[in-house]
Amino acid sequence: MSFNAKREPSGLFTSFEEATQYLEKMCRVLGVKHLSYWNISVVDGMPDQVTWISTYDPGYMAHYMGQYTPLGDPAFENSAERPNVIDWNETSATDDTIRKMQSQAARFGIAKHGLSYPFRDGFTRNIMFSVNVDCSDEDWPREKARVSAMFCGFAHYFHERAKPMVDSRRAAA
Repeated sequence: MSFNAKREPSGLFTSFEEATQYLEKMCRVLGVKHLSYWNISVVDGMPDQVTWISTYDPGYMAHYMGQYTPLGDPAFENSAERPNVIDWNETSATDDTIRKMQSQAARFGIAKHGLSYPFRDGFTRNIMFSVNVDCSDEDWPREKARVSAMFCGFAHYFHERAKPMVDSRRAAA
């Protein structure tokens, strides 16, 4: 697996469908199960506009938004305190809510191994990009190293292509 933004399209996404199809293609190219992008605009500390582009099963996405949303997800709530890449195994070992979320996600085909990368774009936009890898516990350290080599760069690349589309949606609202 290799990712080089210079070899990828530089044009902005024109639709959420196009962005989703790109993530689906990149799952195959990068050898991962799922990719997920959150773009959350914040006003007075509360989410103002939430955008989620993902390869997850739409049933899971509906379940997640009905049960948690970013406001109830410890990964989002703790991202300001821990602005580094988050290994799902490490957080599930210490948080009952995350263990429950992972158990529910498994029913929708989401593997237990993954990384999430929270970062900020300015003072009012929080981004969370996640990658999900279907592998054994024994293979996870090797897969984690493989994915980590490109993960943050890919997250920023995707955000730059998606951000204007998200902003235009906000302006239309």
